[in-house]
Amino acid sequence: MVEYDQGLSAAIRETTRLVADEQVQRIHEATFSFDNVLVRVDLLERTDAGWILTEVKAATSVKPYYLDDAAIQAWVLQGCGLKLAAVHLMHVNNQFVYQGDGQYDGLLHAEDISDIVFSRIETIGEQKDAFIEVLAGDMPGIEMGEQCYSPFECDFCAFCQPDGLPEYPLNALPRMHAPRREVLQASGYVDVRDIPDGVLQNPNHQRVWRATCAGEEEVDIAELAVLHEWGWPRYYLDFETIGLAVPRWKGVRPYAQIPFQWSCHIHYEDGRMEHVEFLDVTGDDPRRACAEGLVKHIGKDGILIAYNAGFEKRVIRELAAMYPDLSDVLLEINERFVDLLPITRKAYYHPSQKGSWSIKAVLPALVPELNYADLDGVKMAAMLNWHGCRPPVPTLKKEKRFPTICWPIANWICWRW
Repeated sequence: MVEYDQGLSAAIRETTRLVADEQVQRIHEATFSFDNVLVRVDLLERTDAGWILTEVKAATSVKPYYLDDAAIQAWVLQGCGLKLAAVHLMHVNNQFVYQGDGQYDGLLHAEDISDIVFSRIETIGEQKDAFIEVLAGDMPGIEMGEQCYSPFECDFCAFCQPDGLPEYPLNALPRMHAPRREVLQASGYVDVRDIPDGVLQNPNHQRVWRATCAGEEEVDIAELAVLHEWGWPRYYLDFETIGLAVPRWKGVRPYAQIPFQWSCHIHYEDGRMEHVEFLDVTGDDPRRACAEGLVKHIGKDGILIAYNAGFEKRVIRELAAMYPDLSDVLLEINERFVDLLPITRKAYYHPSQKGSWSIKAVLPALVPELNYADLDGVKMAAMLNWHGCRPPVPTLKKEKRFPTICWPIANWICWRW
């Protein structure tokens, strides 16, 4: 392993020493610099035919933009005088199933991308020179567009964002194809409110346009009638899961979503609210205890409610497949789910949503006093905290607390309409 705590110059010198030492067969984080381009190679292996360069990714397949990444590294290594026998792209094999025996052979798959990489090396130098010229010149006069966000969002988006952006840009019209949006822009429309009546043909676009121009929410009462047909009690359920690249428990694939926590508010017809939650951060396989907790606390009557319920249903379905003795009860629970998302999408729109029906857009529109501004990081925070805490035993308890996230939306809609 080439450490770089002493700086990149020291890492380059250490790499040079290791490359010259024929006893060293594998070098991790080998560091090279050629023609003002510096790279750190995930894995470099010595063979009789030359070196094998391996770029390692946490993804489960070869993405097109990985190929350029590997080609730049190969170009630098050849420039430094190394003979490359092959270039590999190593990624996670999502078909691998851990058997619980500590053996992980087959978890990673190395795909030979030598032909593609070697065919691109000749153009790397010219591309590098073009990039250097751009960096040395004035700010490029290029409008922001899809290229700013694909395959990743550019770090300079906030810097390049023009002043005086419209309050309701055209991308607030949901699922509008880029060519249609470009036609509207070419006609001089930059804000949804600029568009004249009769231009938009899509019914959903028309609804967004009406609400935005009026500056107030639009509600379809008829679509909300289904809420009053729901039975009692009502279970508002939400899961948190952990998806590990390297499976820890038997029968688990890489990145499989393993439930380690759930929260459920139980709302009774007389107005009582009861909270039940499950949390297991012992490091042991939490699935059995999670499933047993659901079977114990979800009664046989009433409905289960979630926002975008497909995730919750998939988690329960996988638990049912894992534990045949609990399968019938879990699958029966799954049949009683009601999804708030399609109901809300049909029945409600507020201009502040700006074309989105995600829960973090809908909730503050319906209930402004509830702030879920940090929802983007909830899943990641849950996973990081799972890694960081180790109570002695799983917990399963009832208590009163802030409602499960989907509860305020359903309750507020029912109360208002």
